[in-house]
Amino acid sequence: MSRPLRLFVAVLSTVGPIALYLVVTAKVRAMPEPFTGTRTAVDLPTLVLKGVVFFAPLDPMTAPIMDPATPLLRWVVILLVGVATYLACGLVTRRTHPFVAATTGAVAALTATAVGDLLWWATLVLRVRLTPAGWYANAALDHSTLLASAHLSLAGWTSDALFLGCLVALMNASLVGSAGLALVLMGRLKNNTGEEADEDAEPAVRVPLIGDVRGRGANLALAGVLPALVLMLINGTPAVWDSYSGRGYLGLLREFLYRPALSPPPRVPDDPVYRLTHGVDPNPLSMDLWTHRSVLALAMLLVLWLLLWAVLADLPSSGYRLGLVVVCWGATIAASALTATSDVLVDCATTNSPTGCTPWESLGDELTSSMRFGAAWGWLVALPVLLARRLHDTDTSTDTPEAPVHECT
Repeated sequence: MSRPLRLFVAVLSTVGPIALYLVVTAKVRAMPEPFTGTRTAVDLPTLVLKGVVFFAPLDPMTAPIMDPATPLLRWVVILLVGVATYLACGLVTRRTHPFVAATTGAVAALTATAVGDLLWWATLVLRVRLTPAGWYANAALDHSTLLASAHLSLAGWTSDALFLGCLVALMNASLVGSAGLALVLMGRLKNNTGEEADEDAEPAVRVPLIGDVRGRGANLALAGVLPALVLMLINGTPAVWDSYSGRGYLGLLREFLYRPALSPPPRVPDDPVYRLTHGVDPNPLSMDLWTHRSVLALAMLLVLWLLLWAVLADLPSSGYRLGLVVVCWGATIAASALTATSDVLVDCATTNSPTGCTPWESLGDELTSSMRFGAAWGWLVALPVLLARRLHDTDTSTDTPEAPVHECT
């Protein structure tokens, strides 16, 4: 995609979030009382609105430690959406299928808002470190306890950026997909009229794609799955599970690793008394919990591999490293979200509850933890993909520029 078109699409991608910001701000100002809307998803409308209320102000009584920094973070997220879309659009050529182009735009939005979520957490930790003892909760707390207290009070506010990414992903999918479809139609139109062109005219250069070499896309996708596999093995170790009971900075591990885990089966029999007395925090040595975590982890690895394979096949075989990082990062978030949604729906369908199935009550927490896993570690998935693409690149000339030559638009 040519640079002017990429800039145009990137600017358009920020129009939606900006308009959303202005509308939410106007509605909040028109309210006679301060905004106190819930950010806990218990039904489908609330789940959708969680992304919208990202632009709503925080309650200064509930979140005093983050209230001054949130306006700047909102504008940073909007800027990141445009930058990520611009980088991802560099991978879209006339040979890229419109569906892959739409997926590229969607995962770019997920990456942008994921970085915004990470910046939110980094700002929280920084402000906690700089906060004098005794300022928060009117008690002389150390920084570790202060961080734990702030996290508990901000639990309902921490996932808004991730859910905003789901909304912006739909906008970006239609926007970048339409641009990709326009490129395909222009390419076909030029091919149809090229038969009457001058014989001395120089033929158009075809951009080599990853899928041109058989099996290359699957191999690159497999390379991207390896970091996720290592993370799941680490998450299955007893040391990580023991850290979940810690507070402060060690307790943050639960936000970024949480459920996907692979480990050997439990060696000791399950204790039914423990399961009855610790229903909120199930025994990690429970056989049924181990089975559920293992199946969930394997399903996520499979979905990630398939998604990377489908997207990478239509992307250029060289150049645009940052764009490829954006795509792989967002694909990890999308794979995590798809796996969590499927897990909730399957669990709801297989559970015989006398009160019926209400998947929205647990889907909010599951999506938050799964998308945050992809947000924190999706960049690791991109690193082996970049290395493997470099090793498989058939163009070893050092005289030619590394970026692929795109057709004129």
